Amino acid sequence: MVDAERRDDVLALGAEAVFDYRSEDFEKGVRDATGGIGVDVVVDFVGGDYLPRNLRSLAPGGRLVQVGLLGGQDSTTIPLALLLHNHLRLIGTVMKSRTADEKRAMVRRFAEGALPLFADGRLTPLVGRVYPLAQAAEAHRAMEEGGGFGKIVLKVAE
Repeated sequence: MVDAERRDDVLALGAEAVFDYRSEDFEKGVRDATGGIGVDVVVDFVGGDYLPRNLRSLAPGGRLVQVGLLGGQDSTTIPLALLLHNHLRLIGTVMKSRTADEKRAMVRRFAEGALPLFADGRLTPLVGRVYPLAQAAEAHRAMEEGGGFGKIVLKVAE
């Protein structure tokens, strides 16, 4: 089963607990894994109806970073009493609405802060499959099918 394989892959990277948001009650899983405290940060790419569940999964003072709407739903109910009572922060961000200067600054910060970590081996990219540039269409199909683990890379001839 792909989900079980991916769970094992994520655990092997050092995660303490892994939840499949599509088939598991991740709120309960988070409560159980944290002794009822919740997590400090949730980074959500799906949005929609997951927003209230994500907020309920946060520890007091926690942060929810909303970076996408892959679920296709751009509105939902926000439990404001929970947000206020637990001093939660809801942060929304996307790249496409940023100015060219902001994007350049982000690239510069990445180059200065993260690239040295890749260069010296403290960080390693998680590559799932490598395709020659001539097979870009096949790589795109694989990406659309999903189910892989790691990034799909197009290799340009050396």
